[in-house]
Amino acid sequence: MLTYALCYTYARCTRSVSIPAPVKYADFLALRGTYYIGNTDDSDTESISSEPFIAVGEETDINNTITSQRIVLNIFMTNTISKFEQLPNELILDIFAYCRPRDLFISLFNIKQRLNTLIFSQSINIDLGNALPKYLLDVYYKSVLYNAREQIHCLRLSDTYGRLNRFVINDKQLEIAFEIRKYILSRVKYLILWDPILSSLYESLSYVNNLEYLHVTSIGTARHTPNYSQGLLKILFQMKTLKRVYLALHDSIMFNTEIGVNTSIVSFTLNGCYMHHLAPLLRRLPNIQKLNIMCYNRPNLFSINQDNFDYSLYDGLRDCLPHLTNLILHVTHTPFFEIKALLQQLSKLTKLAFSSLLIEDYAYGPNWEQLISNFLPKLQKFSLFINEAQISPRTQIDISRMIQSFSSTFWLRWPVVIEYYVDALSKKHLMLYTLPSQKDSTRTYLYGVQAETTRETFQDDDLTSTKEGKNSDYKKVYELHFTLQTNTPSNILLPTRIYTNLKSLSFSSELIDSESYDADNILNDLQKMFSTSVLANIKRIYLYNQIYPINFLSKILNLLPNVQSLRIDASLLNLATVLTRITSLTIDFNSSTIKKTTDILRQMSTCLPSIRYLYLEFKDAQDIYIYLIYGLRKLVHLLDIHITIHEPNVRIDPDSFTSWFNDYKSLNGLNSKVQVEFGGEDNRLHISL
Repeated sequence: MLTYALCYTYARCTRSVSIPAPVKYADFLALRGTYYIGNTDDSDTESISSEPFIAVGEETDINNTITSQRIVLNIFMTNTISKFEQLPNELILDIFAYCRPRDLFISLFNIKQRLNTLIFSQSINIDLGNALPKYLLDVYYKSVLYNAREQIHCLRLSDTYGRLNRFVINDKQLEIAFEIRKYILSRVKYLILWDPILSSLYESLSYVNNLEYLHVTSIGTARHTPNYSQGLLKILFQMKTLKRVYLALHDSIMFNTEIGVNTSIVSFTLNGCYMHHLAPLLRRLPNIQKLNIMCYNRPNLFSINQDNFDYSLYDGLRDCLPHLTNLILHVTHTPFFEIKALLQQLSKLTKLAFSSLLIEDYAYGPNWEQLISNFLPKLQKFSLFINEAQISPRTQIDISRMIQSFSSTFWLRWPVVIEYYVDALSKKHLMLYTLPSQKDSTRTYLYGVQAETTRETFQDDDLTSTKEGKNSDYKKVYELHFTLQTNTPSNILLPTRIYTNLKSLSFSSELIDSESYDADNILNDLQKMFSTSVLANIKRIYLYNQIYPINFLSKILNLLPNVQSLRIDASLLNLATVLTRITSLTIDFNSSTIKKTTDILRQMSTCLPSIRYLYLEFKDAQDIYIYLIYGLRKLVHLLDIHITIHEPNVRIDPDSFTSWFNDYKSLNGLNSKVQVEFGGEDNRLHISL
């Protein structure tokens, strides 16, 4: 038992290793000792490792793979090392792994040829997204990208403030030639694009030649762009080097029969596809191994039944997908018999995660038991998640009967939980899911939820596995979203659960009276639900809507000692204590509740003095100037300001704002590095300090 326990004490990982930790440390010590103690036995040296190393002072070729003999230093030499450049190459490479690209190419580049050689041996990841201040973006253009052009394997760009668009067009204002930018795109293997406009997306894809992974998230821009995805799949399926694709778009992908077969893609994530396009899409991905897809059904859903459904849609799919073993499938308005017709063709699945927004026949255990037993013989991991939030008041739900259908021994591997909420106005919400939960974010209610589980049914069968399972049931959940209802049917709390990785708590309020709940009672109930260690682990609090119990915000911040990020409505900003630990603040000014500007400004400066990242959401563009001036003067730690105008026809005039801001900088002595960027349709701006 001692040997087994020591395997879990290794400091470099959070799981077990194959040998006891002291033995592992001794092995590393012996290996490291060979770098510093001379060894003349070549055969013994080769038996320890066959990795290439670079000898101190040895000449190397930048353009070729670095190969050399093992570093051999005697004890006298190790005592004489007093400068960075005297360190062995092996240690310098370890140090470089922790350096940012700008550290390498601004601080260490062109000092010595040997350091250049080591820098050029690194694979570089470049992030030019919104997190990078504008003045540092200019530093990358001027001093990093050109020198690192051969090494950039991963590139991240964003169009929230037009950075991607300026990168892919011939914008001569950038301090890097357009040909170099195209050359960088032609060499990258991993490309991550956030909210690209349509022209930027297709322009960037026209330059990539060696792309292996593409990640596109475009929810905001795609929402306002008709036919955003038209032709996108056709372009992607023509790329012969592409292996993994992640597309998170606002609407369903535009599919047509002109799309060719792609034999290189092995992993595909798509958040929008019509159900009748799924089978034709899969037939064009013969080597797909992992698929994560959200499918919508046809508009004429209600005219489809088992008698008139065209089952030939999925015929022969088994032969087209010999390598598909991992499927994550989300559906809306899709009958169970169609899902059954699809899964019958995927007999090689070893992992299946299924979720639906309708109960349908998915909440009946024997349906799944028969399907898995007869058609999915290799299935090892299964996850089921059903979440129907708008159940008709006329629909009768018998959760006891429903949970009973999942009580056979087949479900011993995947215990089922049902959470059912009915308020006084007959609003019904049901969630059914298997354990361990696979959702990273879960919406539920603080009070009035009836919870049933089959885990207790199997508890006597295997007490050990049940105890271990409870510790990992909600391990993946990092955010819980509670709704406070006006007509709560009871004060019954959710069952106590173990949330080992919970980082965020968010609340939505449907209250019409702040006295509907007592804030102290809610906090006491939260302490019953969560352990002290879980509450201490919460880093983010989000409060949506305007009406909450009196002093709710102040009291919950006192309960959670390590909150760093806060999102609230402007009307809730009424703190009584100084909170120096909060570094990120989002304030929503879009509510109809009127609150004095001076009160909000005073709260920001006195109670939240450590704010570094400030996000303001306005209706009126004129409010920008008041809060911006005050924030720049009073919040001494401020690094970033993001401002968004949500009113449809309200815009920021870039020319007039830039002129005003330049005057403000000169009059108030702001650093010249402070710059402003505009995004969207001139309805957002970003100031990096």
